[in-house]
Formats: sequence, C-alpha cells, structure tokens
Amino acid sequence: MSFELPILTYSYAALEPNIDARTMEIHHS
Repeated sequence: MSFELPILTYSYAALEPNIDARTMEIHHS
C-alpha cells in the first residue's frame, strides 16, 4: 500500500517564523 502526501497550497516558508522552511521540507518530502 502506498501513501502520497497532498500537495500543499502554500510554500514551505509560509509558516515562518513558527516552523522554518527546512523543517517543512524534511517532514513533507
């Protein structure tokens, strides 16, 4: 069984300064 993450409607950097872009990239790719 495979799992695919949904495409985000915002950039990884959109949640900064709370969650940085690098953290988003690591956890969502």
